[in-house]
Amino acid sequence: MTSPPVSIVILTHNEVGNLHACLDSVSSFDDVHVLDSGSTDGTEEIAKAHRIDVSYNPFVGFGTQRNWALDHIPTRYDWQFHLDADERMTPALTAELAQVVAASPPCGGYRVPSKLMFAGRWLKRAGQYPGYQVRFFHKSRLRFMDYGHGQREVTEFPLGTLKEPLIHFGFSKGLDDWFTKHIRYARREAEMAIAGATGGRLFSHDGTERRRAIKRMTMRLPGRYFLRLGHMLLWRRAILDGWAGVSYAHMVATYEGMIDVYLRLLKRGLDPDKLGTGSDPL
Repeated sequence: MTSPPVSIVILTHNEVGNLHACLDSVSSFDDVHVLDSGSTDGTEEIAKAHRIDVSYNPFVGFGTQRNWALDHIPTRYDWQFHLDADERMTPALTAELAQVVAASPPCGGYRVPSKLMFAGRWLKRAGQYPGYQVRFFHKSRLRFMDYGHGQREVTEFPLGTLKEPLIHFGFSKGLDDWFTKHIRYARREAEMAIAGATGGRLFSHDGTERRRAIKRMTMRLPGRYFLRLGHMLLWRRAILDGWAGVSYAHMVATYEGMIDVYLRLLKRGLDPDKLGTGSDPL
């Protein structure tokens, strides 16, 4: 396959179990870069074995990290595609990227669908497919900002939408890693809610913007665990994804419940890191 005129940037942190497969999935591209945030497990050696340039920047947030890549990595092409190491490019997506660039579009970037995998299964409903994120963009037309545990795009240009998805192996490091990250994410979401963070437009034609607005509006509702579980199982029909879908629905609902706990603590002026010791009076 001819290399599309697209530069690939892969974000990594301790990805020894993911990076080989990720790099293999972009082997048809002739400009691939790794942006690492301090791996200690041999990630750098894997990249260099594939003859890939590695840059380093401490991780603050996804938006900040992607902007650093835009500012400091000397990519060959104007169009960039950003992957996380637990994601995979596909031949169909590669072909679509080539078609888009050949058409010289006026867009600042493109929303990319994502197929979330869990225990070898595609969570078509529970994973909220297509779950768009802007990962393909023109480097002079778009920037990012940190938002929650992810990022938001900032551009004055229109956004397009790709048809072909990337593949996301979001549990490649195991359930312990997933829960550890989401405890951290839950606290960040709660802190943003307390600070009065805004985001999303309820009546936008963009589904991503609508979801952001709905999340902001429902952030302070009680019983978030049960609301989310009902939404996942009944509205999203996660039950049709079998045991994997039901399991993931409970995990996502648990995450929402953790946000609720952090919100209650922060509203009362309590420090989640200091909730009492054995020496405190009864």
